[in-house]
Amino acid sequence: MTPNTLVEDVDVSLPRLHALRFGYSVLAIGLAIEAWPAVLHHDSSWRGMESIVYCILAAISLLAFVGLRHPVKMLPLLLFESAWKLIWLSAVALPAWLSDRMDDETWGYTLSCLLVVIFLAVVPWPYVFRQYVLAPAERWR
Repeated sequence: MTPNTLVEDVDVSLPRLHALRFGYSVLAIGLAIEAWPAVLHHDSSWRGMESIVYCILAAISLLAFVGLRHPVKMLPLLLFESAWKLIWLSAVALPAWLSDRMDDETWGYTLSCLLVVIFLAVVPWPYVFRQYVLAPAERWR
């Protein structure tokens, strides 16, 4: 088997692949800066939801680095990142903003979640639609 036979024809242009890599780099580096110091330098009282969230964010940063090498195969990571940010913006930030209850913490999370526009812009939506909506499902048995 030659190396070229391992490469799938994914119908994603080279500029789109570079855009995806930009999106993964934003995610990988941003989360590495945010999560890894907390994971590596926490104190002994670090428990509960905060510890879980930081460990999940650290794992996502590692997977985003994999996305730099395999941008199309790692698309579900960008879809997950986009989905949770859009859900949080819709369910938490928008109601708080509409009712004039935005505090500094909510504004900070909102600004960070608004980076979702980068992911929404770089994802090859026609490819996603073909692969995840129109393509036949994988067998169950």
